[in-house]
Amino acid sequence: MMLRTCTSRIRTRSGVVFGDSSRALSSYAIDSFSKVTQKTPTTFATTASKELSILGNPNGGQLTFSALSAASQCTSLPDILSIQAVFVGVADTKSESLLTVKPLNLKPSKTQESCAVSYSQNDQPIAEFFFAFGNMESNSSRGGFSYPSSAAHVPPPPLPSPADRKMANYSELLDSKMGNILAVAKHHKFVLDPEASTLYQKHANDISTDESRLTGWGGYADGKPIELKDLSFLMDCFPPPILAQEPTGWVPTISYSVNFFSKPKNNPTLVKLDFQTRIAVDGVIECDGHAWDEEDGLLATSRQMARVWKPK
Repeated sequence: MMLRTCTSRIRTRSGVVFGDSSRALSSYAIDSFSKVTQKTPTTFATTASKELSILGNPNGGQLTFSALSAASQCTSLPDILSIQAVFVGVADTKSESLLTVKPLNLKPSKTQESCAVSYSQNDQPIAEFFFAFGNMESNSSRGGFSYPSSAAHVPPPPLPSPADRKMANYSELLDSKMGNILAVAKHHKFVLDPEASTLYQKHANDISTDESRLTGWGGYADGKPIELKDLSFLMDCFPPPILAQEPTGWVPTISYSVNFFSKPKNNPTLVKLDFQTRIAVDGVIECDGHAWDEEDGLLATSRQMARVWKPK
């Protein structure tokens, strides 16, 4: 990884000049609530927002988005390829957090650069992140191998258009029922097929099944166009499907990984998302997620290990 890209007043691929306080801030909620401020070439400051919290605890996807924002300023390559995260503490929304970026490459690379980001608060570790960056367009231009040969690789479940009358706005349901404890629901949008989402059936109609699944179109409530980095948040901001089986308020993340395969096309405001939990043992669950674009091209996959705490 090339440290010169995160020194002050260096122009990046997007045209932003770091160290220039006059640059415009995004008006979108996720960028405002997860913004990072550069303090040194490899350290950044951020404050977790209660607007993206669950039971007052900052959402793990928000922490990941902030860490990725810092790491992205320390690489010369345009695309995030992979995220690995381990959460060891709980951040609060009152204290400033420090993000420390550590390059892992021994020498500059045109194909892949990696770094670690330590997320700490009051000198206490909160999470460790590992990021790999590359160039998806370069990979595609080289005729990269695909298997199966179809564009989707992993086909999405059948899903009506988000404008279809049978579709339900799950975020509005969550906000109306749990807005006081699920603040993040105000800022995401999830339009789903009630018949394919057992978690919706549980919350809306108190109908229980043996399946734990959440399937639909996901994005931001303010209509922000979805980029690769947004999937780091969107793959972790929705209620875990296991809540269809076990009533609980907070499912804290132990580890979280996202692998990216292609960029969203045509600046979509919604992408197809599917989350399933097939394994739960002694209060520890595993949740697998997939994201597709409108043409059913696979964008990313995720896997999360988390704890299920029963209500007191």
